[in-house]
Amino acid sequence: MDRVASTPVRMVLAVLVTCLVSATALTFTYEATRGRIAEQEKVAEERALRAVLSSADSFEAMETSVLERALDVSGGVPVAGIWRAIGTDGGFAGFAIRCAPRGYGGPMQMVVGLDRDGKVSGVSIIKHNETPGLGTKIMTEPTFLQQFMGWDAFAIDVAARGYDAISGATKSAHAVRAGVVAAGRVYQQVLVGLGDTKGVTIDE
Repeated sequence: MDRVASTPVRMVLAVLVTCLVSATALTFTYEATRGRIAEQEKVAEERALRAVLSSADSFEAMETSVLERALDVSGGVPVAGIWRAIGTDGGFAGFAIRCAPRGYGGPMQMVVGLDRDGKVSGVSIIKHNETPGLGTKIMTEPTFLQQFMGWDAFAIDVAARGYDAISGATKSAHAVRAGVVAAGRVYQQVLVGLGDTKGVTIDE
């Protein structure tokens, strides 16, 4: 059987067909998994909210105007969401702030909880791209995230001076600190007085 002569046109067409098939396959794969991925991210977010404010019974998303004001005072740290926490008695229990400081591997998605007095009640990492075994120590070192507990939003910069980084994972550790400091500033400059403001209930 004679082989078809290879020409520049045929080579280009072969590459184009391969790219088209690959792109189509990727599109179908993305569409098939998009809903599942979104649901998993929502579950992870809700789990993080409960982890940082365990006393809360439900969470209400704050309105867009509050989020926009938060972005102005967060010191360059992206703020993706703010929730008002409701206690089992129906009263205000604190705020949860989702932010994305930049770590070694890129933006790190995390949630910081602050109680009704403006004290950090918890820090939870939702998603990251930090180096396994190094940057991931921010989650595996038992005392690292715990050190932020009790930091006062009204003296957040002072509290940050006493922070302990992790050897070999300083950029990842600094990112978490930046997220906590940003959350403290948002609480102090935007959220004070909004504890009784109704939001949109997302979890009951």
